[in-house]
Amino acid sequence: MSFIHVERPTNGHVITRFYKWHNYNYRFPDGCELPLQVQYAWCHGCELFVEAEKLFTTQEIQQKIENLSIKPEEWLQDIQSKMPEFAEWIQTQEIDGRPMLEVRVEERRQRRESWISALNWFDKRKSTARCLECGSMTAIKVLPWHEVIPHPYGEGVVELTFDATIVDGPLPTWTPPPIYFDLEGNRLTAAEDDSDKG
Repeated sequence: MSFIHVERPTNGHVITRFYKWHNYNYRFPDGCELPLQVQYAWCHGCELFVEAEKLFTTQEIQQKIENLSIKPEEWLQDIQSKMPEFAEWIQTQEIDGRPMLEVRVEERRQRRESWISALNWFDKRKSTARCLECGSMTAIKVLPWHEVIPHPYGEGVVELTFDATIVDGPLPTWTPPPIYFDLEGNRLTAAEDDSDKG
């Protein structure tokens, strides 16, 4: 299991711990859904270290579209060159009675369409990155990775670090329920979420 720590590098005291196991997604007006990138910040509104949006750049979205534009046979060939056992396995498996390879190719096509849609939606966005707790745009200070900085609202210094903890036994298979945000990074309520589904 992976953890993100905000800690005091002087004594190792962990101030805040985030489980790197979230399921945040954007839901756009056309129904398109995409994962929301997370960065870590101090929010002056919450007076806490929080998860915050990390906005995709146009270049990042275009790169995702380009990567997903590879023809299915080229994609499989790439997998065969890097992971031959997996390539062989994926060609013998089924999902709901359909060949797994066919399902994965269709998923890639759908993801490509979603990213093309996202390129249009993100061009229209007006707000900057938000705190995922309170929604503030102006009160967040993003923390750099592995860099000792003054505490944004206190004494001493802090550092954002990553810790991959070895889990004894099987890894958990539970996935947290999705939390949806609109184009401007506002958290959708359950009622808004249901109404968007039509």
